[in-house]
Amino acid sequence: MASKKKITTKDVAKYANVSQSAVSMILNQKSNVSFSEETRIKVLNAAKELGYEKKKKKAAQPAGLSKVIVIMCPFLSNHYYSILVHSITERAHDYGYVTFVAPTLRNPNTEQFYLNMIQDFDAAGIVYLYPTSWLEDVNDMSKNIPVINIGDKNDDIMFDSIHVSSTKPAYLVAEHLLSLGHRKITYVSTPMSTIERSRSKRYEGLKKAFYEHGFDPENVTCRSVSTGEYNTLSPNMLEYSCGFNLTKEILTEGTDSTAFVAYNDMVALGILDALFDMKYKVPSDFSVCGFDNIPMADMRRISLTSVEHSIEAKGREAVDIIVRHRESKSKNKPRSFVTKLEFEPFIVKRKSTGKARNT
Repeated sequence: MASKKKITTKDVAKYANVSQSAVSMILNQKSNVSFSEETRIKVLNAAKELGYEKKKKKAAQPAGLSKVIVIMCPFLSNHYYSILVHSITERAHDYGYVTFVAPTLRNPNTEQFYLNMIQDFDAAGIVYLYPTSWLEDVNDMSKNIPVINIGDKNDDIMFDSIHVSSTKPAYLVAEHLLSLGHRKITYVSTPMSTIERSRSKRYEGLKKAFYEHGFDPENVTCRSVSTGEYNTLSPNMLEYSCGFNLTKEILTEGTDSTAFVAYNDMVALGILDALFDMKYKVPSDFSVCGFDNIPMADMRRISLTSVEHSIEAKGREAVDIIVRHRESKSKNKPRSFVTKLEFEPFIVKRKSTGKARNT
């Protein structure tokens, strides 16, 4: 005879039509969290009707867990993320905290597993290095634990955010290429996505610059890999492979573009290798630009024009914000602020960009 299925907070959340984190906080009577009486009663009734049973209380967690900052990142093969992780970890050590890195490979189920795990202990805070797939749940969690987002600006985020507008740096890149005589360019990206807004925002920034400088925005073409193909690539070479494979396709088909703009520096490295592999010269045949200004961009044999937006400073600021929230909580002060911090980007011009051919 099959055993009766155990009711979980996920079942209660679905039955009550609220987020799973809201159910967890209400059933566990979390302090410093405010829900309407209607929502609270709806959750309690749903739990009762479904026969939900709370887990037996575990032995007290070690006090050291309150000194753990969880870093949610997609993967570590992109130096942008590894630099952020190092910056956050170094700053955390300054305050006596440690970090736990949670690579999700952008899998929503893996991310949810980590979120459920975090709710079982009193972590110091969470730093997101990419857009969450569970924004409603994370917004709820931020009422009880400091959550910091480092990424593109998103008005739906209700917690602290350190961001840079993806439109602005793309505009700077387009202006630079236009000043060198480039009139047709190709933007090469990982899959376009409603969650990963920065990818489409950079494309919009390029087109906006062309339009505002009197050129046809349709001269900016976009090539991105499909989600299906993207998911077959190795995480260790994910973005590089996107740049390499797409550039090979574009060059085989033929293009009248004189410059490639990559979604980020890792994609740009793939573009550079594809051009080298097919015997093209940079920048005399094609110019190449990236974003993020990772250390490899400054290596002499690469010398990639890129956009700097203060990666290390963002990591330090994220920890500073968490510590401020923790200190106000320890003094029994209500949370009275949400930080929205924006860093200004600037272009770093190197040898991968030059005058457009035939100009």
